[in-house]
Amino acid sequence: MTNKQTLIAAIKAKPGIRTPELADETGIDNPRSYIALEIDRGEILVEKVASELGGRQINTYRINPDNPPDETLNPRQRVVKARAAAPATEAAFSAELSSRGDLHISDGRKTVQLSPSQTADLIAYLDRINVDQVMKAAGVA
Repeated sequence: MTNKQTLIAAIKAKPGIRTPELADETGIDNPRSYIALEIDRGEILVEKVASELGGRQINTYRINPDNPPDETLNPRQRVVKARAAAPATEAAFSAELSSRGDLHISDGRKTVQLSPSQTADLIAYLDRINVDQVMKAAGVA
């Protein structure tokens, strides 16, 4: 199980778990860094509460029941209606990878910007699939 999956399982088992408890139970230092994307997407909800020892507030975590995280770490597919406008041509497609690891992909109408960690996740995912086989099955040579 990955660190992210371990953290999600711990949060699911104990809704409202605090950061120090989450780190102790999983043995993962700085757990928030592993689940930051799920927090940004609203899949894991964070609430600040007063520390039992006083001082600054700490985070508690719980799974959003209306939008739970994908524990298999597979990409989620969504079906959307195509725009009525003319389709983008291949010439309009561009992809840029910065030296910092940021990836920008554009089809002329929309742009996707990935952080270095998201870029690494995308590359790891693409490494796990046989792109040639998928493209052949899709009818693209």
